[in-house]
Amino acid sequence: MPDFKTYDANGLFFAYPTNWEIEETDMDEVEGAIQLSSPDGAFWILRKYPLGADVDTIVESVVELMRTDYQDMEIEPMEKTLFGKTLRGAEMNFFYLDLMNTASVLCYSDHLTTYAVFWQTGNQLIIQDEGPVSLEQVFEAITYSLLRAKITQQV
Repeated sequence: MPDFKTYDANGLFFAYPTNWEIEETDMDEVEGAIQLSSPDGAFWILRKYPLGADVDTIVESVVELMRTDYQDMEIEPMEKTLFGKTLRGAEMNFFYLDLMNTASVLCYSDHLTTYAVFWQTGNQLIIQDEGPVSLEQVFEAITYSLLRAKITQQV
C-alpha cells in the first residue's frame, strides 16, 4: 500500500500519496485552490467559491473551458452521495495523444463555502502488491477523505 501525507489547514483535511506534489494558492482567501499532481501528470484540484455560488454555473464553466480544447468530448452528468452530502457535476471523456482521458468535476457546499473538486487523468494505473489501482480510484479516495473529515468536523 502506498504511503500517504495529509493536508490539514484552512479547515480542510485530506490524505494524498507521498510522491505527489501539492501547490496551494490563496486558501485563506474566499477563492483559493489546492492542486495535487501525480508524477505522471494526472492532477486533482480543490477550488473554493463563496457560499451560495451556483453549482450548475460552476460545472458549466468547467465543461465549456474543457470544450475549448476538446470539442469532441463526451459529457455525462454525475451525482454522488457521500456521508449524506450530494455532490453534483459532470464527467468528461476525450481523446488526447491517442489516449482516452477522463476529467470530472464535482461540487458541494458546507456551512461556509462552496467547493469544486476537479480531476483529470488518462487510463494510467498504479501497480501495487495488491494489484492495479486506477488514478481515478485514487482521486475518489482523496475526495472521500476530504468529505469524511468535513462531516466529522460538523458533528
